[in-house]
Amino acid sequence: MRIIVIGSGLMGLASAYYLSEHGHEVTVIDRQQGPALETSFANAGVIHSSQAGPWNAPGIALQVLKWMGKEDSPFLLRPNAIPSLIGWGLSFIRHSRPNRFRANLKKNAALASYNIQCMQEFLEQHPFDYCASSLGVMKVIQKEQDMEKEIASMSFYKSVGIQNEVLNQAEIFSKEPALIENGQNLIGGIYFPGDQAGDAYQFCVQLTDLLRKKNVQFEYDLTVDEFLTSNNVITAIKTSKGEYSGDSYVLAAGSYSPLLTKKLGLNIPIRPVKGYSITLDMSDWEAKPLMPIIDDEAHVAITPLGNQLRAAGTAELNGYKDEINQYRIQLVLDQVINRYPEAKKHINYEEINSWCGFRPITVDGVPIIGDAPTYKNLYLNTGHGHLGWTLAMGSGKLVADNISGHNTTLDIGSYALNRF
Repeated sequence: MRIIVIGSGLMGLASAYYLSEHGHEVTVIDRQQGPALETSFANAGVIHSSQAGPWNAPGIALQVLKWMGKEDSPFLLRPNAIPSLIGWGLSFIRHSRPNRFRANLKKNAALASYNIQCMQEFLEQHPFDYCASSLGVMKVIQKEQDMEKEIASMSFYKSVGIQNEVLNQAEIFSKEPALIENGQNLIGGIYFPGDQAGDAYQFCVQLTDLLRKKNVQFEYDLTVDEFLTSNNVITAIKTSKGEYSGDSYVLAAGSYSPLLTKKLGLNIPIRPVKGYSITLDMSDWEAKPLMPIIDDEAHVAITPLGNQLRAAGTAELNGYKDEINQYRIQLVLDQVINRYPEAKKHINYEEINSWCGFRPITVDGVPIIGDAPTYKNLYLNTGHGHLGWTLAMGSGKLVADNISGHNTTLDIGSYALNRF
């Protein structure tokens, strides 16, 4: 079949790879100048099944309301975004009930585990260099009640395949000596040995090169203006650079997916949640951090990527406004310096790479994968939220197997749009 993939981030490229493996003729289109220049560009760099829980954990509604209007809050709801969130927000809150949250976490955990399997098989054939790390990820904790909460949830996480270990302060310092300088306030942590890290953008660039060699076509710098349809079938996509036609179409446009499906009269429950990151040069830092850490209280992840240090965090509901708020950037930088005071000696403030991107969040925190209702040849691979890097290859294989008529390893109905 001839298949058009809309989006050249992690989801689009993973879909294109597995579709080409099934022998399809694939064209990837994107509005940017090259691959992975949207949400996949400068994310936290962590492949973490340990964070498979949706963001709408029980109690989230009260937390967001408490933080509303506070610029230094980790999850900031701006008043101007409220009108676009009314229906979506109510459903988001409904899915924060404990039983629904656990059910949705199980779906994400299953897909995260499948993704690791797909990644391992892929890298055995294509050993990419993308600053990969398999040291695991450590969550650091400052408060006794937070530690008790984490310990109480450990057995559930293990039941869904997420291995974890409780660490005391000395064990934290043993695994990550760079934390010693300002780690007196850390009472312990949780170590997740199965988590990984790597530069998603570098991975995407190399995957694009591989796909070109497999005769996958790429068309950049174009926008989708209209879908041409007949009898519930998409016949072509009208773009700023002409029409593109295929037998099937995969929508993998992240947070922009609902804007495109609106052109088809199809509503998908995704909203953009802005996140920020900074990337620092660590090349002259001799005792630099070794492994990724996560601080839930600060809502930040700090990840070594070769000679760079990536820190990503905060969440902001503000529509599609993509301006970089320097105050929010400073919040992320402050967390790096708070955790690693030594970093301050090595930071060149003029060379800090600041970035923001939109996480595509669904109302239940689970991605939307598989065929779309109404249109027989439209497939979705979107809505992965903060777990894009964690779920990408597994999601790409699921949608490719689905399109090709193969049995899928996971029940794709658990991720289908018609679950809503």
